[in-house]
Parts: sequence; C-alpha cells; structure tokens
Amino acid sequence: MIRVEGDTTMNARRLALPAIGLLLCCAAGLLLDALIASPPASAVTIRNDDCLGCHADRNLKKSAGGKSVSLFTNQTILAGSVHGQIECVGCHAGIREVPHPETLPPPTCRQCHTAAQAAFTQSAHGKPDDPGLECQSCHGAHDVKPAAVLAKGEVCGACHGEAVQAYRASSHGKAQAAGVKEAAGCQNCHGATHAVISREDPASPTHRTRMAETCAACHADQTLVARLRIPVPQAFHLYQKSVHGRAVAEGRPGATCDDCHSSHDIRPKGDPRSLVFRKNIPTTCGQCHRAESTAFLESIHGVAVERGNSRSPVCSDCHGEHAVAGTQDPTSRVSLATVSRTCASCHDSLAITEAFGLSRDRVSSFQDSFHGLAARGGNLAAANCASCHGTHDIRPSSDPRSSIHPANVPKTCGVCHPGAGENFAKGPVHVVVSKAGNPVLYYVTNFYLLMIVLTIGGMAAHNGLDFLKKLRREYRRHGGGEAAAAQEDARGRGDGDAPRRWYLRMTGFERIQHALLASSFLVLVYTGFALTYPESWPFRWFSALEQGHAIRGWGHRAAALAMTLACLLHLVYLPTRRGRRFLLDMLPRLSDVRELTQQLGYLVGLRAEPARFDRFGYIEKAEYWALIWGSMIMAVTGYALWFETAALRFVPLWVLDVATYIHFYEALLAALAIAVWHFYYVIFNPDVYPVSWAWLTGKIPEETMRHEHPRELERLEAEAAAEAERAAEAAAREAARERQAGETPKS
Repeated sequence: MIRVEGDTTMNARRLALPAIGLLLCCAAGLLLDALIASPPASAVTIRNDDCLGCHADRNLKKSAGGKSVSLFTNQTILAGSVHGQIECVGCHAGIREVPHPETLPPPTCRQCHTAAQAAFTQSAHGKPDDPGLECQSCHGAHDVKPAAVLAKGEVCGACHGEAVQAYRASSHGKAQAAGVKEAAGCQNCHGATHAVISREDPASPTHRTRMAETCAACHADQTLVARLRIPVPQAFHLYQKSVHGRAVAEGRPGATCDDCHSSHDIRPKGDPRSLVFRKNIPTTCGQCHRAESTAFLESIHGVAVERGNSRSPVCSDCHGEHAVAGTQDPTSRVSLATVSRTCASCHDSLAITEAFGLSRDRVSSFQDSFHGLAARGGNLAAANCASCHGTHDIRPSSDPRSSIHPANVPKTCGVCHPGAGENFAKGPVHVVVSKAGNPVLYYVTNFYLLMIVLTIGGMAAHNGLDFLKKLRREYRRHGGGEAAAAQEDARGRGDGDAPRRWYLRMTGFERIQHALLASSFLVLVYTGFALTYPESWPFRWFSALEQGHAIRGWGHRAAALAMTLACLLHLVYLPTRRGRRFLLDMLPRLSDVRELTQQLGYLVGLRAEPARFDRFGYIEKAEYWALIWGSMIMAVTGYALWFETAALRFVPLWVLDVATYIHFYEALLAALAIAVWHFYYVIFNPDVYPVSWAWLTGKIPEETMRHEHPRELERLEAEAAAEAERAAEAAAREAARERQAGETPKS
C-alpha cells in the first residue's frame, strides 16, 4: 500500500503522470507489434476476383496424395450458394497475398457455425476415429445448398446410398416426394442433422429401446394420423402393451418397429415387397421365431399361404399385429381360454368354409363336446383346438405326421388321458348327430326328444287339468258356486269339526332316503346344466368363480356318490318287512289303468267322482319306476364318463359318445319330470300349497288321506275297526273270565 501524506491534490498529480506514461508505452508497443505481424490493411484486402484470376481456370490442378485434384471454382455455382456473398478469404483463412503459398490451412466453419461444429464433433460422423467426413462432405465446398434442400436426403445418399434408395421407395419417401411436408425424413428418425449418433448408443432415437418412441412422434399424433389417414391409429399404444413392447422396455430381447416394418424400406402391407405383406409375415416373424416359422410354413396353413391363398391365416391372424400377447396372458388370442375362439373366427365363417369345402360343424361340435363345454365354463385344463391339432405345425388328418392321424390319436389323447388306447380313435372326435354320419346317435337323440315331448307334454296336460278342476272347486267354495261345492269339499276333506287325525306316510329311514335322494338330485341337476349352459344367467356366476370349473366338477361327482348311496340304502331297505310291503304296493297293476281312465274322466267333467286310489296310485308308481330306471341309466353312463380312460379299454369311443347324449337327455327328462310332475303334487298343488310337509314330518292329515288315498284310508279304518272289535272282544272275554272267576265258590 502507498501511503500519501501532505497535500492530497499534489500527491495525486505526482502518481497520475507515471501511470499515463505507462499506458502510452503499452499502446505504442501493441501498435508496433501489429505493424510487424501484418501488412497494411490495403495490402490484405483480397477480393473474389483476385482469387478467380487463377481458380477460374478449369485446368488448374494440384497433386495431393498421388492424385490430381482440381482447383477450379465455378463462379456461377459459388454465386448461387448460400455463401455467395461471402469473400473467399472468409473461409480460406491465412491468405495474406495473391498469389498465396501452395500449402494453406484447411478452411474452417467453426468461426460462423460454432454450435453446429460443436454438435458435429460429438456426433457419429465427427468422431476422430472416423476420418473422412468434414463439413463440406455433406454441405459441399462452393455449392453449399440451403438446409431445407439438404434435408431431403440427397446428401445422405453419398455415403448411405442403399439406405436412401430404399427410403425413396418407401411410404415415407413417396409421401415426401409427393409434397407431404410431415413425411418423415432422415433427421426425423436419426435426430438433428449435426448430432446424429450411432443406433448402438442408448441415447440414439434409433436405439432399440427408443425406436417405438421415435415412430410414435408421428404415429401417436392423432391429429396427424387423422389428416394423413394412417391405417392403424393406435399402433404405438398397442405395441407398448404387447409382449414385444414390454420386453424391449425392460431391456430384454423383443421386436421393435423396424424389425417388422424395416428401417428405411417401409412399405404398405399391400405391397408384395413389404415385410408385413401377408405372404411375407411368416418369414418376417421367423427372424426371431425361426423354429415356429419353419413349422408353420410346412403346415396346412403355411402351404396354403405359399400357394397364394390370401384367406389362410398367418402369424398376425392368430397372435395379433401390434398387440401381441404372451401365451400365458389371458388377453392373448392364443391363450388356453381364447385359442378356440381364435380358430373359430375362420372355421366358423360361412364364407371360408364354403369357399374351401371345410366342415361347417367343427366349431359347434367342439363347443358341445365335454372339452368345449368345460372350456366355456372356465376349465383351462380342458383340451382346446391346439391341444389336438397342434399350434404351428397343423396338418390334415391324412398326413401321417399329423397329431390327429388315426395312428397318432392315442398318443395325442394320452397327453391328458394316460393309458389311452386304440379305442380312442374308434369314433369321430367332432361328434355330429346325423342319420348318415352317426345313425346310432341320430336315433338315440330323436328317441329322447320324442320321449320328452310326449312325457312332459302329457304330464303338463294332466296337471293342468287337475289344477283347473281344483281352481273351480276353490271358486265355488268361496261363494262362486252352488251348494254342491260344500258337499264336494266335505267329501274330499272330511268333517272339519272332527278332531284332526294323522297317518304315517314315511318312516324316519324312508325320510332319510328321500332327503339324500332329493338333495343329491338338485345338486346334480344344477352342476350338470352348469356344464352344458355355462353362459346362461343361472350358471354364469358359478362359472365366473375362481376355479369354478373345478368346484362344479367335484360338486357333480360328490352328488353322484350321494345319490349312489341313496340307492344303496334303498336296496338295504327293500328286504325289510315295510320294504317288502312298499315294493308290493308299488307294483303296476291293471287297476292303475282303470284309475287313470277314471281320473281323466273326472278331470274333464265326464265323471262326478274322482278315482279312488289306494296307498300308491298311478302317479306315485310312474314316479317311482321312472326314478329306478333313470337312476340306473344315469349311474351307468355317468360313471363311464367319469372314468372314460378305463371305459375305453373295453368299448370304442363312439359308445361313450352315445353315453354322453343319453346322460344329457335322461337328465333333461328327469329334471323336467320332477319340475312338472313331482313339484306340482308336493308344492304347487292347491291341496298342499305351499308345500306338503310329509317329507319332513312323515305324516299327512286325515283329509288328505281321504282325498288322495281313500281306499287306503278305508282299509286302515277297517283294520282299525277290526282291531278295535278284536280288542273289544278280547276285553269282553277277559271281563267274562273275571266275572266267572268271581262267581266261582271258594273251596
């Protein structure tokens, strides 16, 4: 620090004079240095005309690296370039005089294009280990064109000729040539012109992990999609959710847009040279899925495609286009739950089946089979189309290599049915009821349909007449008829003032049999029809349950075992004293025909009195023997279907097909009979509504006995009277003996 003492003004002046002198010396030194380093300004003012004095000569050349290099400059081209107003020395720095030294420093663009030069240095083109590319390599030396012209791709073709040629033939190139300004060019996909980086760099727009996003810049812009009518508006969003898109996003191998559509030669799917042209799709997918593609091309579908059949399915028809999902994904078209519907999209099409002579009933026959019904009910373990026919190597049944060739059927079925033998192949797999194709099933089906119509129709008519008769009786009883109604009521129901008496109808053991039979029957009906009609509203919720198919199957089998137990208990019951009496009373007799005739006459008004039934009339007998017959049929067919592999060791497949139809129609007949016949008499019958409690108490009142079983009641009353008379006689005899004993003199 300089310390100033005394007069402050005088001290300041003394210090300022040396400082000013120092500055003047420095300025003089700098001026002298400039004069020494450079000639006067008038000496370095070099115009383009000065340069063209030599470089306008077309023969001006120099030797560089053993080659002759032209130094000619076309004045017209130079004037028409974007640099036409810049002097030559603006780029060719270092020229101080004309003529100039032979060796000059290379021209640099950095002094004007600093940002572009910096980006270029970091790009794939400007890396030091990739020599040969300079600014003029793309922009040219003297004929530098505007950026808008260079953006069309001609410049890239100097090095990337094959890619540019492919691009020009592509949808993008043709659109750009047609003046569509939004059409993608090189920089739209590869990035900014000076900042192009290698596709191996994760930051590159063409890197595998970013390829979809790059394409989405246009293909996910819904405004652009609508204006340019891009065919698949949701392509990017569908791809993101696909198995390919998720794999790429997670860093795993997966197809990207350019794998399927190509990088530069992107063409519409209708172009035979397009990678996604229908015939080319198996080969395109085969880039990654080689084994599957090979198998498909040898399959019946692949051969048809090679022959030019445009309706034969290819990979995208089954797996989807952009929304390809894995086989384990429930949303996949080829998942266990949906693959059969995917196959049905062609095999259930009238246009396709007619055009190629395919059977129209393949889909419907599968859906109605056990496998199809189980699959419709949610059983993923049930066989589907692919289980039997294969996936990619689908072949006709006549091909010895086909999984459905008769010689291979036991092996194919053996995948799910271990131990499957030759009988698995003895019968059609797709069962169709026709007189020509399957006469046994045809007659069985028609027999049951006729039985159902006649039996259930007859039951409905009979019970309808009974209901109307009782409806008229109730109407008269409530004041709508004559006094005869009261007489009929008294005759049918007895004296209302007398004490109500009860009669035993079912013992405890009989009620146990009935309860076990009724509960198992109801479960069997519900779970059985849940298999046949899984989409119907009464069963839809059941099928929708998690593992609902398993619950249904085990529930049906458990109910079958319970019904079997009820039948066994009945067999144990029959040899008993009451059981023998029950069986004798249930035997059909000619009197049943007479009672049926009398009852029908009464119901239609031809008789004044109803038929007089004993313990069991034709109504109960018909029910009982139908139950016996139906239980035997259902047990034989049901257990055969339950243990089908064991059954097929003894019978051919067509026998089980017959058993299946018999089981279904017998169940339908039984369910309708119970609903129309039995439920009417124990629930909806006006005499017992809302329910007959005999199933629970085992007893019925005297009025019911008098109305429904008058002959039994008379017999029971006669037996009771006889028993009372015998008791009275016995009591009289006992009393007489006592009197006689009392009158005898004692000794």
